Amino acid sequence: LREGTGGEFGNIIVTNVPNVGVLQNDCSTETRTHTLPSSGEPDYLWFSSNNIIYGANGITLFENQGACVIDGLSDAINSDPGLVLMPGTADFDSKYFDPRPLSTSIAYDNVDSSPPDGFFTTVDYKGAFSTELWVGTWSWLEEQQRIPGDFDGTFVKDDITSDVTWSATSISRHRYLRALQGNLIENPILIDQIFVSSGAALTISAGTTVRSYADNGAGLAPALIVLPGATISAVGTASDPITFTTTLDIVHHPDRGLWGGLIVMGNAPVYQGTQEVEGITGQTYGGNDATESSGSLEYVRVWYGGSVIGENNEINGITLAGVGSGTTVRYCEVAFNLDDGFEMFGGTVNLKYISVLFVGDD
Repeated sequence: LREGTGGEFGNIIVTNVPNVGVLQNDCSTETRTHTLPSSGEPDYLWFSSNNIIYGANGITLFENQGACVIDGLSDAINSDPGLVLMPGTADFDSKYFDPRPLSTSIAYDNVDSSPPDGFFTTVDYKGAFSTELWVGTWSWLEEQQRIPGDFDGTFVKDDITSDVTWSATSISRHRYLRALQGNLIENPILIDQIFVSSGAALTISAGTTVRSYADNGAGLAPALIVLPGATISAVGTASDPITFTTTLDIVHHPDRGLWGGLIVMGNAPVYQGTQEVEGITGQTYGGNDATESSGSLEYVRVWYGGSVIGENNEINGITLAGVGSGTTVRYCEVAFNLDDGFEMFGGTVNLKYISVLFVGDD
């Protein structure tokens, strides 16, 4: 804040702060306070203590420069604002952003009143965004495929450790982040790599569209990974197929490598024993159960995936690794994947009625 800055600063989120949240440069005679004066404008600087300043450990909330002494400014909320996807070191080369607050975000708590001057809009949140991503159709971020399109859905972030169903049921405009255990998840949106743990069953209803971000904020491509011992039942129909696709707006379609992919792993025999699956670190497949079932994939479409996660290491559209013959895979399609369409690593699974279109590799 430069010399003589006055005014009212409320409902602000300052995030990714490396060192100092608010730097005041060469103060003048203005009053600096966290209590909103009833008069005296513009000769005061009001900075609400409800504002959020968040960053690295040990940051300074307020600091002066030059002859400025910051009397009266010391308080702000130094906590994670709970945004959907904000990389810790956000810069022009960050792959993906979503600055909207989750439904559990502290951005909805202790919101300051707007000035009654007819210019400002009364809102129930802090920061620039609530559910509407108003930069979504014209910003450089949208042009460069860095932000999602405006889709209704449920943000899926946690691994699946017990039975859960994903469906296409209509929901309100507000987006939610829910724990997955035992819940019905409507219109799922993957914002991280989601692992279905051994013993858990994921059911995806016919007609469901599963959308995915391009990056989880830490350089990993969101994907759905069914681990050995888990099952997936994704059974669509010819008129109501199940679709895995990107959250990017349709103006960016078709394109390849816009998210990860679908990986199913099992305990069926593989050449040279247990192996680590391609595209995901630290997960192995293979065993001695040739007739094991990992579930069913029927009328499933996987589009625009295959994100690169390292040199010569991309995610296939549908990976079947050590999958047993008890698994059903038929009427499935991979289109516009950056890497392979379908790739099988050992196992005994049989595939029938398979479509591969416009992939970048095999």
